Amino acid sequence: MKKQLILSLGLLAAISASAQMSVVKEVERNLKSKVDDYPAQVKALTPAFTNEETAETAYPYYVAGKYGFDFYEKKDIENRAGMPVNVKEMGHALIDSYEYLTKALSLDTVTDAKGKVKTKYSKDIIKLIGKAYPQFDNAAIILWGEKDYKGAYDAWELLFNTPTDPVLGANAPTALPDSILNVISFNQGLAAYNLEDWEGTLRSFDRAIAMGNNSKNVFDFAMAAAANYPDSVRAGIIAKYAEMAYPIYGAEDDRYIGNIINNMMQQGNYAEAEAMLNEYIASDPENAQLYFILGVVYENEESNTNSSEKAIEQFKKCLAHDPNHTLANVQLGQLLFTKAANLDEEATSLSTNEYNQHRAAVVEPMLREAASYFEKAYEVDPDNSYSSLANLRSIYYFLNDAENMERIQKLQQL
Repeated sequence: MKKQLILSLGLLAAISASAQMSVVKEVERNLKSKVDDYPAQVKALTPAFTNEETAETAYPYYVAGKYGFDFYEKKDIENRAGMPVNVKEMGHALIDSYEYLTKALSLDTVTDAKGKVKTKYSKDIIKLIGKAYPQFDNAAIILWGEKDYKGAYDAWELLFNTPTDPVLGANAPTALPDSILNVISFNQGLAAYNLEDWEGTLRSFDRAIAMGNNSKNVFDFAMAAAANYPDSVRAGIIAKYAEMAYPIYGAEDDRYIGNIINNMMQQGNYAEAEAMLNEYIASDPENAQLYFILGVVYENEESNTNSSEKAIEQFKKCLAHDPNHTLANVQLGQLLFTKAANLDEEATSLSTNEYNQHRAAVVEPMLREAASYFEKAYEVDPDNSYSSLANLRSIYYFLNDAENMERIQKLQQL
């Protein structure tokens, strides 16, 4: 009984394997006559991909890959002719077919009666992949149009990986020129950006930059993606792209130098930040933003006992070149307001007469100077004026200036 049972199990396994091969052959016959049925027919092959007798043979993968490419090619022609086509299905058929064919290629060995190892499908597979290679970009563009960003990303990834796929070896197609690929890699980065795949985004942008893409967009999108990284590494990653962008676009976009300096401050490298800014100021003395950023460095350098005075000096230099610099007006107003309040508090030990003289000669003029900067900030940017108006209300209250207090209160209610 045991022998018979063992023999029965072996017969069942053979029948199962034979059945799977029969399914593959039937699918191939069906697709030869009607490749439009590919999506349904390839599902019929699924058991052959997992059956232990067929999963490690080239034939099922070859059939799935060959007719997937044929399906894509036919549907692409129909799509270009304006016929109704499920383009997402078409695009994914191309992507999946590459995986099927490279799997078939890795398994394609046949041993003849003499023990000589040969290949059965490899020559055809190489031709198919070479023919399909330029279509990966087309498929990606189509999938992008369908907002299938994952599909677009994967199709573009094949465009980069196929020429170096070890399974293809010397038979791999020649890669497109870097001048084309660096644009495609940027587009792939945008696909990853839409997926909120920040690592994929930066990987694609890094590749685009390495291939010669130094467009402003590649740096800006990379910085935007890096802003989603954890706080502990975010500033450093943003600064990396800012440092690449600043020599090219720094004159037109001051965010780059700002991000570079911000990273230095987070690392506590205030002396290095100050030295870099003074170097840039020496070469571009009319650049108001450089003075503003230097003021921010001094303002945040707590170890410098004279930091506030140095910051005030730089903010005033900034405003000398750009009187409408909103943030410089706000920062300068805040520093002067704080300084005036401190001087007023320090004078409380004076006699009443001495205190009144000190207030009239020192504190009140400084408060009015601070108010002038907040007023300017509101004038330049009334839509972002909450801080300015709140400070103005406090200053005018401190000065017992009822008329201006009433005016500010009305502005706050708008």
